[in-house]
Amino acid sequence: MSMKIALFTAGFSNYPIERVFKAAAENGYDGIEIGGFRPHAYAPDLARGGAARIHQLSEEYGPPIISYAPENTGSPYSLVFEDSQMNKESLDYFKMTLDMAKEIGSEYCMFACNHPGYGRNREDVKKLFIENMQILTEYAEKIEQTIILEPVTPYEGTIIVTSDDVRWALDQVHSSRFKCMLDLAAPFTCGEPICSYFEKMGKDVKHIHFVDCEKTSEDHLIPGDGEMDFPRIVSYLKEIGYDGYNALKDDLNLIISERVTSGALSSRLDRQATLPVDQHFADAFAHTMCEAIENVFQQNNLALFD
Repeated sequence: MSMKIALFTAGFSNYPIERVFKAAAENGYDGIEIGGFRPHAYAPDLARGGAARIHQLSEEYGPPIISYAPENTGSPYSLVFEDSQMNKESLDYFKMTLDMAKEIGSEYCMFACNHPGYGRNREDVKKLFIENMQILTEYAEKIEQTIILEPVTPYEGTIIVTSDDVRWALDQVHSSRFKCMLDLAAPFTCGEPICSYFEKMGKDVKHIHFVDCEKTSEDHLIPGDGEMDFPRIVSYLKEIGYDGYNALKDDLNLIISERVTSGALSSRLDRQATLPVDQHFADAFAHTMCEAIENVFQQNNLALFD
């Protein structure tokens, strides 16, 4: 088995979701990660018939749906609301996201613990988070859907930000339907090596957000645009035999606003000029990210595909 690359749809929110599937297929991606945000795949919209469309696009263009990452930023839903009614509404919503992940054929449904807010007792928040995850995991077991827990950067949260936090949560919930994933920005901004996740969680690490970043920001960048040592990262992943997906999770809209409005596109994005003239910027961006990750793997004679 070898590592695979997937394209995350959330960064393309200003484009029809079909364009993401088309770009993924044309640029050789192995899978699609669905961002559960409007206008593409918000869970209530999927429940009203949108799930069938997502499933159809996967079958039409080929790349399988490997993960569903529902809206989970604390507005309007959160896994750590102190208010009991808000918490109940959130649990109903997250159960729906599990149903929708199942309906679109996604192997995983990804949850993260957003920032709980200031002025709260940390132990109370941790207790609430585990209680909610136990409820959701019991439901996931019932419908045979797997949850993967995503750590966030310390700029985005306070409860699940390190490998120790993830290990603690897995031990507390203790279910075959509750696993984890790794966003490379999380350990980098916390000052810990990625090997901490694989040494503590092993094969329970099911998925990776293959992103670059800077230590002082939660912004997710194209591999090679930040401060990470990707040849070393890739060498380690190959050494331990990681064979899951590496999802490219970059925000096209952020990159456009930062680089186009400043009058300077990155040199890699400038290469879109060499692509067919009918290829839109979104397609060029998908091509650029795929090219970037391939370049990273080729450094030091590392092959993405064995």
